[in-house]
Parts: sequence; C-alpha cells; structure tokens
Amino acid sequence: MNYSKIYENCSLCPRNCHIDRTSSFGFCQSSSQIKAARAALHHWEEPCISGKGGAGVVFFSGCALRCCFCQNRQISQEWFGKAISVSQLSEILLRLQEQGAETLD
Repeated sequence: MNYSKIYENCSLCPRNCHIDRTSSFGFCQSSSQIKAARAALHHWEEPCISGKGGAGVVFFSGCALRCCFCQNRQISQEWFGKAISVSQLSEILLRLQEQGAETLD
C-alpha cells in the first residue's frame, strides 16, 4: 500500500482539512512523517480495554483537537518525540503484542 497517498488529501482527524501533508501543514501542523514519543505496555486502563495482559499504547506527536485538559500536551501539541518509519511502527506494535498486549491503542 502506498501510505503517502493518505497524506496527500488528509482526512485523518475530525478537522478534515484535506491538506497535502507531503508539501505543507494543516491545522495540526503534522507532516507526512510519523512521530511518536512513547510506546509501552499499559496495565492501568479500564479492564474492559486493557484486559489482563494490558494495552499496547503508542503516544503519537501532533493532535488537531487541542483539548484544554490534555494530559499529554507536551507530546500532542509541542511535538515531543521522534520520527519513525512505517516499518518501525510495525515492529513496535508487534513487540507490544509479544509482550502480552490484548489491545493496541
């Protein structure tokens, strides 16, 4: 699959701005790069979400919602994190699954 096509007419968030993220920035200020700050097995979500094995969570940088009570403001709105490739993201998700994650959030 050609993932760059997803970013050429972006509608990945509720703002639905349709910006071409391969050449400019929309409201979220995100480019076509995946940027993540943290990935971990998280046991402290609601049991119906995380099960007994925990939830595999990835904290992505950049969020267009700008919630005033955001607990992850530094990550979501101040671009804390590092750029990763699609294959690196796949490896991260598989590693979380191998660690026992029952969901990937």
